[in-house]
Amino acid sequence: MQEKLRYEKFENERIDSYLTSIYKDFSRSYFQRLILDQKVFVNGGPVLSSYKLKHNDRVVFKFKEEESLQINPENIELDIIYEDEDIVIINKQAGIVVHPSYGHTSGTLLNALVAHSNGKYRPYLVHRLDKDTSGIIIFAKNEKSKISISKQLQNRAVKKIYYAAVKGIIVENKGRIEAPIGRAPQNRKLMSVNSLAKKMAITEFKVISRKDGYTLLEVRIITGRTHQIRSHMKYINHPVVGDFQYGGPEIINGRNYKRQMLHAYSVTFTHPNISKKISFTAPLPKDMSEIFESK
Repeated sequence: MQEKLRYEKFENERIDSYLTSIYKDFSRSYFQRLILDQKVFVNGGPVLSSYKLKHNDRVVFKFKEEESLQINPENIELDIIYEDEDIVIINKQAGIVVHPSYGHTSGTLLNALVAHSNGKYRPYLVHRLDKDTSGIIIFAKNEKSKISISKQLQNRAVKKIYYAAVKGIIVENKGRIEAPIGRAPQNRKLMSVNSLAKKMAITEFKVISRKDGYTLLEVRIITGRTHQIRSHMKYINHPVVGDFQYGGPEIINGRNYKRQMLHAYSVTFTHPNISKKISFTAPLPKDMSEIFESK
């Protein structure tokens, strides 16, 4: 199937990164192979993976479907919040990987959803959550829905609200963090605010609760950078509880927290078929709520 896209952003973005951000079922290396084989064209000509897109560039390519990763059905319990002919909204539990990757081909949310679909549709992943982040995640059930939601995400038309339990008491009732995020110079697997970071990131938050030296925040990310909330919270010296990679505490009142206390609480977007705004929420999980419960 031939795909045709028009790049509508103004900022430069690598062609391989751009395609990976839209087609979540396929890896960056998959698109790099397509580009190397001259199967990807920008404005009618082949390009390198490092080509940086410009506003109104036209991208045309064709999938090699036989190279896509096989996703086998697995009977894994799903907490489905909503489902219709076009979308599935799931409350993801912490500790489960969202999609298979080479070297990690089973036990994922997509494996579970393939089993749930029972061959009636192919689930499409349109955005991700980290393995240890819980909460709302959207899947599309057809090509039209996948493209519609992907474009809304690109245009920042999807409103996503997270809850985060962080170390320390944040005195301000609300705040806004504007700081660029890039790969951490000391550890390329992590993100950080540093002198080499080029992509501006904007995070807004408001305080929901304070207790015993910890704060529960409602967080909205205006941009969508990798590990944005986790790295921004570290930047303001209020790391996420349980997030050892970013300096968050793991033990509170004798309880061990082995995953970052980050929860995708709600999502609002335009339904791809009925063209109306819809919203969904996922309740705060017990491991987060118990931090702020009265004794």
